[in-house]
Amino acid sequence: MHLLTRLSFLAALVAFGSANVLKAEAQYNLADTISLEADQPNSFRNFAPELPQMRARAAQINTDFGLHVSEIEPGLFFVTDLIYQSAFLVTDDGVVALDAPPSFGKNLRKAIEIAAPDKPITHLIMSHGHRDHNGGGFAFADIPELQVVAAVEVAETLREFPLDGILTPTLTFREALDLSIGGVDIELRTTRFHSDDKDVMIYLPAEKFLMAIDTITPGEAPFMNFGATSDVRAYLQSFDTLLAYDFEHFLSGHVSVLGNRQDVVSARDYAFDVRDTVFGLMPTMHDTFMEGMNAVEFQHGNLAYRYAIESIRDECANQVINRWNDKLSIVDLWADSHCETIVLHSIMH
Repeated sequence: MHLLTRLSFLAALVAFGSANVLKAEAQYNLADTISLEADQPNSFRNFAPELPQMRARAAQINTDFGLHVSEIEPGLFFVTDLIYQSAFLVTDDGVVALDAPPSFGKNLRKAIEIAAPDKPITHLIMSHGHRDHNGGGFAFADIPELQVVAAVEVAETLREFPLDGILTPTLTFREALDLSIGGVDIELRTTRFHSDDKDVMIYLPAEKFLMAIDTITPGEAPFMNFGATSDVRAYLQSFDTLLAYDFEHFLSGHVSVLGNRQDVVSARDYAFDVRDTVFGLMPTMHDTFMEGMNAVEFQHGNLAYRYAIESIRDECANQVINRWNDKLSIVDLWADSHCETIVLHSIMH
């Protein structure tokens, strides 16, 4: 389902195919869009609904302040507002918060105080320095002696580019940090799969809990451009890193579903299917580019190049949607962005 189909794009190319490269009279979209008009070919109504198996797993709000809070292992609580996710750990020595999204920063504090009314909040561990996952730190700013844990690179970025709501790290590390808080072991490791500085994986071995934010969306195809990753190669390599852990619970930061190991396997298989599909189509790019160049009589190389990119993107998306639309939700919504991400990565690398 793509606005700029090959047919309409070729029509635009032909319209440019004169010596003077005249503007096309026909109106056409310069980028893919979604229409809220029911009678448009790109209407939102034409996208597939979320799969029933995905909806069956969705968390439900169970507090009077707009959050879902559930104890997934003794002392380990999963929190979501159905869009963002975080967690907190209640130990003998106090409470450890794992990320503080601004969408529910104050209410996360409230959930902790309800679950552990007599425990101090001792640590806030940040998975990365993006505001959408840690801009709710302001709700913890008044806690005396709070340890704010982050990767060194994240702390350096925040010093140069401070963000509203994100607390200044007080405890930093470069590659690994092992903590034992109230008898609970927490393993932190830096890696790359999303941020432009560092990502931190948070692992609780006894609870078999792994947290890697902005990697996958359980039960769904990944968000646009594979979670808007800043490093496609690192994103693809991250699956081996994640699956090397022994985990049953997987917190990825988005949607209402708490993931599991099979979700990570499915996301890996999907991502590599997109990659392999693009790789299989790339040998056609030169001929497709020349098709476009001939259509514009060699007067508009950029237009022909875009046509070649979009041709591969659209064919990839069609194949991927057909293979995955009954396995993951919203594949038809984001597959074109995943295919285009891999096309551009293939061109540049």
